[in-house]
Amino acid sequence: MLTLMLCFSLLCGFGPVCVIRRAAGVRPGVMSLASCVSDGVFLCSCLLDLLPDYLTHARETFSRLGLTLHFPLAEFIVSMGFLLVFVSEQMMLAFRDPTGYESQSRDSPSHSHRLSGADGSVSLEQVGLRVLLLVFCLCVCALVEGLSAGSQPDPELIPQICVTLFLRQGILAFSLSVRMSHYGLRLAVASGCLFLLSLSCPVGIGIGMGMVGMNPSAPGQLVRCAVEGLASGIFIYVSIAGLLWQEPASPKHRIHKVTFLLTGFALVTAVLFCKV
Repeated sequence: MLTLMLCFSLLCGFGPVCVIRRAAGVRPGVMSLASCVSDGVFLCSCLLDLLPDYLTHARETFSRLGLTLHFPLAEFIVSMGFLLVFVSEQMMLAFRDPTGYESQSRDSPSHSHRLSGADGSVSLEQVGLRVLLLVFCLCVCALVEGLSAGSQPDPELIPQICVTLFLRQGILAFSLSVRMSHYGLRLAVASGCLFLLSLSCPVGIGIGMGMVGMNPSAPGQLVRCAVEGLASGIFIYVSIAGLLWQEPASPKHRIHKVTFLLTGFALVTAVLFCKV
């Protein structure tokens, strides 16, 4: 089953790499609409899956450890993940352009290192950072889902849970492939990211099955909460940032883009509903 999950995720990821890029060469609007679907998928995965699961797990962990908090620590960790990326991007831009002025000429050399966005331009450094963070968040989310599935006390429930994970991992792999194709990343980089994402969930399930009956240490539980919280905050920033500067920059086909974004949101919502 783990092998099938790995192969299905790779198929959903590598299929669009060739198909969508070839279609985009004929009709550029195809890539734009496909990117809107991926934006909806990531937004729903963040707001309805990763974030609620993290908050629930954090409260349960604090309760098991006997910690009584009068400060919203779980929410604070999420905020730190969000602010960490925001501050890092702003510092990177400040050091790259200390004068505070971007080049006014579209034909200048610096323009070749920028992509169009909601504010007029977005540096390739920002694109690389956001893709790296997006892959990190998706891998953390998949690994946590795998740990939760593999650590089920009743082994008969694992196949049923894995069916939902099949669909979820396939949708995420497809969306990541679309996002990387839209950014124009090299095939080697895209392949490495897709392999990491595809391996995360099966590895998590394997680790979870091996840890059945074991009592994790208190420091280990706290570290897991911290990593999940930071990943949730980073995922929120990357998802919202993609919505703000990527697609709305173009005034064409706004209604179509909103429709495709809602389609991606509805796909993940349906999968989460099946999990319930």
